[in-house]
Amino acid sequence: MPGGTFAGWAAEVDLQLVELDTAAADERFGTQQGMLVRTDRFGTWWSPGFAEDSPVFTAAPVQIDPAAEEALGGSEALAGAATGVLVQSILHVLDTPLLLEADNSRSGEIASALVESLGLDEAFLPAFDDLFAENPIAGALVDGEGLPEQYGMEPLPYPEDGHRMHLLDAVTEVEMLELPELTGPLLLASSRGALPVETAEGERQLVCTATFGLALAVDGRRALMLFATGAAPSVHLEDPTALPVVAGTAVPEDWEEHTLRDLSVALPPGLGDPEVSEIALNFSAGERRATMARHRLPIPSPYPLAATRNVARAQIPGAELAAIEHGRGPGGRFSVGVTVHRGDEQFSVRLHDLADDESALFAHQLLAGLRLG
Repeated sequence: MPGGTFAGWAAEVDLQLVELDTAAADERFGTQQGMLVRTDRFGTWWSPGFAEDSPVFTAAPVQIDPAAEEALGGSEALAGAATGVLVQSILHVLDTPLLLEADNSRSGEIASALVESLGLDEAFLPAFDDLFAENPIAGALVDGEGLPEQYGMEPLPYPEDGHRMHLLDAVTEVEMLELPELTGPLLLASSRGALPVETAEGERQLVCTATFGLALAVDGRRALMLFATGAAPSVHLEDPTALPVVAGTAVPEDWEEHTLRDLSVALPPGLGDPEVSEIALNFSAGERRATMARHRLPIPSPYPLAATRNVARAQIPGAELAAIEHGRGPGGRFSVGVTVHRGDEQFSVRLHDLADDESALFAHQLLAGLRLG
């Protein structure tokens, strides 16, 4: 059957792997000990802080909607608001104390911290509490287990006098959101970071990606928070363009097309209805789980790979790079993931809960149904 095997794909033994230089990343962003002492079941650490000349504070948003700028009161007010959202998203979303917890019982800490640090009206707190209670900030709990149980990992000992999360990339953008229930500027902050963990295969970097958004109604009476996160122990590839190129096969007639911004992809039936936001689609109510997410982040170098049993790339019109991974996913079954890069936009599609003998066929069918507008 066409696409029924991973013939022509690279295996981990074929890859030119390199170490992630977290010290260089810390120097680039001026990352240092922050002001918050954090704890989880594995220990205590400090939140990250940043030097005054860090790009976290000095970099301008990569995209600004003029209507959003006007609604926020001009360029200076917009820059301050975007920086504030970025900093708090790094502290409370990317480096959340819930990242490695066994469950989501501490979810109430997130909304209260964000409401306070962003200076929002406490009247918004109940709705935001519900958001983080219903959608674990560390990602989906599989069989009620946290990330360490899902991946068989533990963090290396946290530094006693420093930060655990090394910031790798950080980008902001400002859009104008127009929904029936809310019209106003949407401040989006995307970040990528890493912290060292120990797995059965040895030491890895847990690469974490987060996009957090805050929308404020023009009349100030409504606010909206949204987020998309992902984390997995990863190895790093020196040159992803050296991966072999593979092509899709054909999309089965019963697969359904889903769209997130400029990315359209056909997914198998039985996933259930997705939870939808401006930056993600999450399918968790069916026989398999799947996610689609969009982050405003550049192509990372070196390039992280979470699943390395079989790896390749595809040539997708309009994309600079599309990497495809297959391997063990959360919950012990197999996952297939496609990450598509266009400029400083990153789109990801993940299909989980696959059997080993069906993974290759699903991977090639997934590629066949993927389009970038």
